[in-house]
Amino acid sequence: MSDLKTTFIQKSLAQYMERVTDAMRITARRMKIGVTDEGLKSISYQSLQQGSGGTARLTFKEYLRMVDMGAGRAHPLGGLATMKTNLITSKAQGLIITKDRVRKPKKFYSKVAYGNLTWLQNQLLFGYTEETIASLKNEMK
Repeated sequence: MSDLKTTFIQKSLAQYMERVTDAMRITARRMKIGVTDEGLKSISYQSLQQGSGGTARLTFKEYLRMVDMGAGRAHPLGGLATMKTNLITSKAQGLIITKDRVRKPKKFYSKVAYGNLTWLQNQLLFGYTEETIASLKNEMK
């Protein structure tokens, strides 16, 4: 694969990851996720070159993923009623919160990351041809 194509893929991945991190921060602030903003500050990405293509890795604190799923401390994924039923059927003794107020998922990661994935696919499919045409026009001048 040519250097032009490799650099284009790297540039597209970096743009995608930057769009996703910015949109995640904006969405999380709008949904009032986090008290100390420590989780929002932990959102970062790495764009790496592997062979003829590239990879990108998005990292953030694990508890932000639990907020995205609606799980976490004292909030199992099945809900507290399911947890109570499981403990009763297994005849286990334990302290259970009696209020079954289920934590609702706040989708700040999934919608943003997968919503922008179409942009990345279109960029990789059609953006390369337009970049090649622009570079050829510059060489001809």
